[in-house]
Amino acid sequence: MRKLSEGKPMSKEATGENGAVLGSSEYWNRVNRATFFGRLMQRPSETNYHETLRKVGNRAGTAVEEIYDDLQEHIHSIRDISADRRGALAKQVQSLYDVCRMSGSFCSHSSDCIGILNLSSFYLPGSSFRDEWAIQTAIQKIKSCPDFFASECLDLLQKAVDWSISFAAGSDARKAAFLQDISQGKDKEFLRDVLSTYRGNNESVDLRGRCGYSIGSREYLNYVERKVLLQDLPAIYSDDYDGGIKDSLEDIARQLQRDLSQNERENNYITDDTAHNLRAAVSELERCGISTGISDSMIERLAWFVGGDAAKIRQLQKRLNELNLGGQLLEDGVYGEKTEKAVADFMQQLLHGSVPTLTWVDPLQSSLTGITSAKISGSNISALWDFSKRSANQNKGIIVFRVDEPHGSFNYPHINTVEGRSIKSGKYNPSEFQRANLNALNHTEISDDAYRVLKDFDGVAKKVRVAGKILLVAGAALDALELYQTIEGDLHDADRRIGKKTYAAVAGIGGSWGLGALGAKGGAAAGAAIGTAIMPGVGTAIGGAVGGLVLGIAGSYGGDALGRWVVDITVTE
Repeated sequence: MRKLSEGKPMSKEATGENGAVLGSSEYWNRVNRATFFGRLMQRPSETNYHETLRKVGNRAGTAVEEIYDDLQEHIHSIRDISADRRGALAKQVQSLYDVCRMSGSFCSHSSDCIGILNLSSFYLPGSSFRDEWAIQTAIQKIKSCPDFFASECLDLLQKAVDWSISFAAGSDARKAAFLQDISQGKDKEFLRDVLSTYRGNNESVDLRGRCGYSIGSREYLNYVERKVLLQDLPAIYSDDYDGGIKDSLEDIARQLQRDLSQNERENNYITDDTAHNLRAAVSELERCGISTGISDSMIERLAWFVGGDAAKIRQLQKRLNELNLGGQLLEDGVYGEKTEKAVADFMQQLLHGSVPTLTWVDPLQSSLTGITSAKISGSNISALWDFSKRSANQNKGIIVFRVDEPHGSFNYPHINTVEGRSIKSGKYNPSEFQRANLNALNHTEISDDAYRVLKDFDGVAKKVRVAGKILLVAGAALDALELYQTIEGDLHDADRRIGKKTYAAVAGIGGSWGLGALGAKGGAAAGAAIGTAIMPGVGTAIGGAVGGLVLGIAGSYGGDALGRWVVDITVTE
């Protein structure tokens, strides 16, 4: 890479905050491993985020099925599991379901598990007639009983369940009143439910799952978590697995966004392969439901940014817009794909002769016609002079064609031919046919563009070498060519993608140049002779150049997009 411009650092391949080349395997490895989700990936050096999420979702669905099977195996004793354990396991099942939903995985029994753990009568056998409110009321009465200790209350309940209330109370009126209050007019099966629920809430029964851990215990929950997530989750996400996954993926997206923005500010570049990898990563993140805030143009600017003076590139874009070759460019100072295409189109039109062209072989044929181009003394206006025998003073010549600015009654840019007094005085002697044509052209209005070009044949345009040929070019076209030449040296990225379209346009000319030169000398000589016979000066130029230098007065301006800027296109040496 070459130095961009004075005072600006050289572009370098983009790197991330982690020090690795942006988009490389090592870059992804460092970015991914810094997150919880990245440690779930089988290949953290890649960006297969959606595949990883799908696998996590499948494991979550399998875990829910295992929990469901454990609950079904102990369905008649679920009430014996403490409320705390049932509640913790229900939260875990809900979190596993959220992961399945996020990943698009199947999870069929999550609602069944939660219903069972919440002791819903719909999911538990023999629970159709349970009055949960009455059971909880009875439990509160046991806990607040002023006459008996809790252990005594439970002994009385157990005797009432085994035999009857009367047997359990005996002759003690207080015991009888307590049991009647607890039963609330219901049978001893109700008392059995009260007793079972009380013990389940306060004395957890050791019901073990297939894993060997007590259902709902911390060990059981950790087993499920590690089976799904392959690691212990940070405490902040203990009941929010999908939240942990989402936050991790968003961290990756934010890191990528920061690295892209920083490298754009530093004018660094990425290769085509890197750009492909970055686009794939963004696509993977968005498939996971993550809004990255990373547009394709953000990546494209780095893929196409190859240095150069942004101010000059903006000028180039402005000139290309002035040429109006197609769609308007955003004048952003970035030599991107659209700018390169516009340059390639410009070069192709220029070199293929989208405007009238002819090989330059002295179209005036001065040695034969006596017509030449020179500036008027004390003026910057060029004129066509006749030094032939038609001029009485061949050494000084007579002006036979020039342009003039608005003045007097001619308040518009116009053409001047031979002064009438020169003809009347005998200083200039054209034929009657020639004189008529000269008079007809005299004071003809021309456009501002034509005036600007024609007032200075020698100074308005510049000979520019392109594709081994010399082009006589003016205005915005000249500016565009010169700007492109000044920045072209910096328009190469690491894999040299930049410039390929432009180079192809130049190289594609092939033998078309040779065709333009065939018979050029003979054609110019004949054309100049015929043109002079019609009208000395301008007729000479039109005939000899077939519209090369003076097509403006023949109405070519505004015809082709480049016609107003290209004075003569195929100049050969």
